[in-house]
Amino acid sequence: MSLALVFAAAAEGGGGSFTDLKISTAIWAWVAFLTTFFILSKVAWPGLAAKMEARELRIAEGLKAAQEAESRAEEIAEKQEQLLAEARQEAQKLLADARAAAENVKGDLLRQAQEEIAAERDRAKKEIGLERNKAIEELKQVTIDLTLEASARLLQRELRDEDHRRLAREVVEEVASRL
Repeated sequence: MSLALVFAAAAEGGGGSFTDLKISTAIWAWVAFLTTFFILSKVAWPGLAAKMEARELRIAEGLKAAQEAESRAEEIAEKQEQLLAEARQEAQKLLADARAAAENVKGDLLRQAQEEIAAERDRAKKEIGLERNKAIEELKQVTIDLTLEASARLLQRELRDEDHRRLAREVVEEVASRL
């Protein structure tokens, strides 16, 4: 296409403007271009290509290292999540164990308190029974004494002590059996 333009410009052969094309200028431009192209292809482009390849390798290595680091980070994150889940489970287990132990202690203390209350109640019942028996015995004795005194006054004579006691005991036993 450039050659077509060059031939068209040469055929016109008009005045000399800046945009006019001449074959000699076009040929020299092509010679300069090809010479520059040849020099650059032998001198500059191999160095540029080597630098581009080195840069491409560095970028590829950097990407590979970044991918490896990302995969390691994901593995570490997974391990941390797993450890965190295990720690949560352990904490829940410890809480459950502590609650169970507290319930056991509570149950033991409650049972012990109930046993102590029952023992105190039994002791109090025994003491009340003993005091009641003691009071009954004292009442019997006082009743016997009063009966003896009253019978002695009624009879105005004294019976033998054994007779008095036997009679009084019989009366008291009869009265006690009615209660």
